[in-house]
Amino acid sequence: MDHPNMAAEVVVARYVEEAWNRGNIQIVDELLTPDHIRRDSLLNEPVVGIESVKAQIVSLKTGFPDFHFDVWIIPSANGEFVTRRWMMIGTHLGRWMNIPPTRVSVSSTGMAISRMEDGLIAEEWVQRDDLDLLRQIGAWE
Repeated sequence: MDHPNMAAEVVVARYVEEAWNRGNIQIVDELLTPDHIRRDSLLNEPVVGIESVKAQIVSLKTGFPDFHFDVWIIPSANGEFVTRRWMMIGTHLGRWMNIPPTRVSVSSTGMAISRMEDGLIAEEWVQRDDLDLLRQIGAWE
């Protein structure tokens, strides 16, 4: 059964699958507003603009070229916000955060809330656990 937020959820699911999982960064131009803001719990400043989001995707794909997000979208009655919980699974095969490849398989969880505007993702709040990821690759004790 469809609900009012279904279209927004489809956009968010496509963003994760196409851009993050498949590395098709050009799709970001279609799914995010030009002045998109990504607020990441681990960064001091928000990531602003489509090109900055593309750079984040490339950085993660460089460090973990086989990574994949399994995503669970949490249904909402409000068409303005979409919440998702995710688990990332991948192998540290490239340089990430200036850490040389360790060839260690990792998994990490997080959540994100996306604010929609005219059918596009305008803003995101991302909560992730990079400290756990750093522990898994031996860069933090």
